[in-house]
Amino acid sequence: MLENPLVPAIIIVAVFVLIMIARIKKVRKAQYDERQLLARNAAFRYSFFFLLFYCFVCAVLQLCKVIWAELAIQMFLGIILSLSLFVALCIIKDAYFSTSKKYNTNAVIYFFSYGVINAVYLMYSLAKGKNFWENGQFSELILFAVAAVCLFALGIFSAIKNTLENRGAEK
Repeated sequence: MLENPLVPAIIIVAVFVLIMIARIKKVRKAQYDERQLLARNAAFRYSFFFLLFYCFVCAVLQLCKVIWAELAIQMFLGIILSLSLFVALCIIKDAYFSTSKKYNTNAVIYFFSYGVINAVYLMYSLAKGKNFWENGQFSELILFAVAAVCLFALGIFSAIKNTLENRGAEK
């Protein structure tokens, strides 16, 4: 077995990055209309203020000596949640998908594949004996668990939205 558990994760991420780069060169650039751009701006605003509020709450908890995770884990968790909020709002407000059908299908595949990568690494770490709760605070596994849940949820949202758009285009 491998001594370092990050080696398989790094290899998987490197392969997916190379695949993404190859696919980006083949897929047409996404184009959005004015309504979609306004909805995206609103989603940016909501996710930005969510991240500010989240950082404020974490700072207050730190001042009150409530340490529930290391500071880096807290901040990365906030970034994951904020980014997921942005994408979810864009999907709900019909501002995530463009006029490119291929781009839309690839987005669904990317969400699910990245969710699987996070879930596989999470299961691998749990099998190695790591825990979610170590020394009275969350470990880094909480990041992978939250990322997997968010990515699967975004994949489901985008698959539903893509299916609804395809059915609407057929009618």
